[in-house]
Amino acid sequence: MDTSIDLPALDRKMEIAVPLTQMCNRLHSGGPEAGSHAQTKEDSMAGTTLKDVAAAAGVSISTASRSLSGNPAISESTRQRVKDTAIKLNYRPNAQARALRSSRSNAIGLVIPSLDNAYFAAMAAAIEEAADKQGLATMITSCGEDPQRLVKSLDALMERQVDGIIAVPLEGAEEALEQARAYRPLVLIDRTLGQIPAVLSDPHSGMKQAVEQLKEKGHTHIGYLSGPQETSTGRQRLQAFKAATRGMPTHIHHGSYRHREGYKGALALLQEGVTALIAGDSMMTAGALEACHNAGKRIGEEIALVGFDDFIYLRFQPSPISVVDQDVARMGETATAKLIAAINEKHQPEGEVLETRYIPRMSTAHQLDGATP
Repeated sequence: MDTSIDLPALDRKMEIAVPLTQMCNRLHSGGPEAGSHAQTKEDSMAGTTLKDVAAAAGVSISTASRSLSGNPAISESTRQRVKDTAIKLNYRPNAQARALRSSRSNAIGLVIPSLDNAYFAAMAAAIEEAADKQGLATMITSCGEDPQRLVKSLDALMERQVDGIIAVPLEGAEEALEQARAYRPLVLIDRTLGQIPAVLSDPHSGMKQAVEQLKEKGHTHIGYLSGPQETSTGRQRLQAFKAATRGMPTHIHHGSYRHREGYKGALALLQEGVTALIAGDSMMTAGALEACHNAGKRIGEEIALVGFDDFIYLRFQPSPISVVDQDVARMGETATAKLIAAINEKHQPEGEVLETRYIPRMSTAHQLDGATP
């Protein structure tokens, strides 16, 4: 039975406007003062936010959120201080959002950056299947790597009274995510942000194994297609690559998690004379594949290639592609299990870090000409 529910019409005005959609006004401003505590006339009209309460009480947004929801993990004195501050600042969470705590919809929400990215599509499928086995529907929405759309997605899911939310976070949306989890269990997946529990993969193990094999095959000029540094995954994978190649020449192309960036970056790195390429995600892997073919480079012979995530099409290339695999299905299943446990047992979800693994195939099996085995 297909229990997924798509929410395409997210641009309409949401009724659950305070305080989540107040975040949109701050995100629109974009300047360095966007997150400051100095209130403009418009800010005052919008009302006090959770961030204001946290600052006045001298705690983090996460602690303020949990204090106001009565989380016993926060000390009684801190909870009382935050509550007193909220009263003093006339902070009034939306009544509809408060009411959500007492109902069950037998549905969970999922917010991902994109449905046309094979990685996130596979993640959504794994989460939907895991939830379905527990009798829960999954409401799926995408936010296009846009913090403002992520806020709207959270509003939409709260309005539909989901029992909990799984989200791929975006920089700039921490306050909205903290506000959402004050009323419903929420677990992040793939990326980390603030102190919110997350199910993540650690790229260091898989990346180290990939680089070690390339070095054994004689490669000293290894190019890396790095993802965006405003994401935790982009930063962590780049750190893992640098750690694995310490003392070696550096060849890094920075870009976004898109096919065209993988293509453009691979061509640039080939011109630098690299003999091996490692891609920082699945879409960049596809772009690197196309670039190598168009450049006339025979993968596995003239250029070694390591992809990211083990998608089936990579296994059926003329030279099957080696990959650093983070097992997206397992990530989705783990995040769903933790969210459902939190829903049923009425506690905050727990995070978990999963190890990556390296799967060597023919694309990295060839000994580099002139290198000693």
